[in-house]
Amino acid sequence: MAEQTLLRTIEEIGFDEKEAAVYVALLELGQGTAGEIAVKAKLKRPIVYHVIDRLKNKGFAHDVVQKGVKKFASADPSKLFQNIKAATDNFKFMLPVMRALQNKGSEKPRIEFFEGKDAALSVFRTYEHSKSMRYITSMERIYDLIPEEADAWAQRTEKEIIHSNCKHMLVDSKVDKDWGKCVISGGHGVRLLPKGIEMEMDFAIVDDMLGITSFAPFFVVVIYSEGIARSAAQLFDLAWEQCRNLK
Repeated sequence: MAEQTLLRTIEEIGFDEKEAAVYVALLELGQGTAGEIAVKAKLKRPIVYHVIDRLKNKGFAHDVVQKGVKKFASADPSKLFQNIKAATDNFKFMLPVMRALQNKGSEKPRIEFFEGKDAALSVFRTYEHSKSMRYITSMERIYDLIPEEADAWAQRTEKEIIHSNCKHMLVDSKVDKDWGKCVISGGHGVRLLPKGIEMEMDFAIVDDMLGITSFAPFFVVVIYSEGIARSAAQLFDLAWEQCRNLK
């Protein structure tokens, strides 16, 4: 009974059923092989490997090697509480934004928040269908986060799948220059920011949207407002004139 209550409690804070079962098994074992965990969690061994990978990615499990045998152990349970507190703090931070979204008045901008790789990619793909696109970014940072997507953007641009009414202001780095040369061949405009400028965020001005992407932590905030987007575009164009062309 107590174990079932514990499992439900862990599921309530964001674990799925199998993740909760494996995490509790790790707690009880201290550390164990995939086979031992599978028996304890009442799961098949191949499934245990997949679940442990998910737990490791979330920081709730780690590898242990003893005498050449690979085992797994759980992170300290206090980390679960820390994650709950962080999520609560994030919610408190975003509460004013959520309240603003409740207001349906047409005079106020609409703001949306997207967290995680899949959500961010859905926003980036939305940008591609816009009539006008302006970006200020560091492709080197983008490659650290989503290298496969950065390559795909360049390929789609070269094939003119992403239309040419697009301008990029990039950081003056080798990675950015190499990527910039690819999109130039697809008709995009590329200029380099002054040396020494490092971008900690990505800015996208597309039609009536201003998108702001944080690299660490990885999330996207999109503001829907013709006035804000128009003003941001004007500032972009002023900066564009001061940047040098990528040759």
